[in-house]
Order: sequence, then C-alpha cells, then structure tokens
Amino acid sequence: LYDAKKRWAAKVRADGTVAIGDSAGSIHKVGAEVQGLDACNGWTFWHYERSGGLTPIDELRRIARLGMERAGA
Repeated sequence: LYDAKKRWAAKVRADGTVAIGDSAGSIHKVGAEVQGLDACNGWTFWHYERSGGLTPIDELRRIARLGMERAGA
C-alpha cells in the first residue's frame, strides 16, 4: 500500500494489519503515525497500484460490500 504521493509504502501482513518498519497496526493507526497525526482515515489515505495509477483502498471495500450485498450477506 502507498499514500497518494508514494511517500510511504506499507506491507499488509497476514493478520490484516499494515506495517512500515517497526510501526504496525490498523490502516488508521499506521497512517496517522507516518503523518505525525492523532488520527487518520486509512481507507482514503492508503492506495494500491492499479492499471492507470493509484486507487484508494476504500474502492476495494466498496467492491467487497457490493459483492456481499448481492450475495445477501
């Protein structure tokens, strides 16, 4: 995962947390830490590479929710 300007790159770990160096935790916690902020909306801060550029991971959440809705979950 990257921020929109590719200043930071995080790895998604097997347990679903993200990590940059020694910092690990939720997408929100790590996003806030790298920016030196108290809080961060990780869904809009973190992006993934997709053809045509970077896309916020919130798009992945939207797609997953749509799939669950269609499946009746």
